[in-house]
Amino acid sequence: MKKLFATIFIAACAIDTGSTGLNGINSEPGALAAVPQGWLVTPAEALAFKGEEGYFEPPALRPRAVVPMIDILKPVPVADLKVKAPFAIAVLFKSQADAAIDPATFKVLYGAFKIDITPRITKFVKVTQEGFSLENAQIPVGKHRLTMQVQDDKQRVAERELRLEVE
Repeated sequence: MKKLFATIFIAACAIDTGSTGLNGINSEPGALAAVPQGWLVTPAEALAFKGEEGYFEPPALRPRAVVPMIDILKPVPVADLKVKAPFAIAVLFKSQADAAIDPATFKVLYGAFKIDITPRITKFVKVTQEGFSLENAQIPVGKHRLTMQVQDDKQRVAERELRLEVE
């Protein structure tokens, strides 16, 4: 029992709660490093953040309720979706009659670790209550999962995954 407690205590002490981000630079916790122009996810990040593992992970189950919806218009989501980079991403938000979409709550999470890459997208597009369109999304060759989230003004969350393979 003492050995188990000591192991847990040591592991807890090893967790970095400081303000260094994932890139090791002092920044917001979980912040990502700057990337070359146009890249949403770099090849190194795809490996480090286990992008391909995220592709194979089953989608999270959400309770059914009255929530907003996210429709992916481009690329057309199909099983075993394959695209060539750069490619277009177009998303349509659909609100329920009793609440409007809050574009400020929009997030895009990458891979198995669900790393927030929202600033990399919002740098190129304006997210509105209707959605957004990005013409030249740059992601390296491999399998990837992007999880998009948005809330309405009643804080109900819509979530939609885009799984694709870049050739």
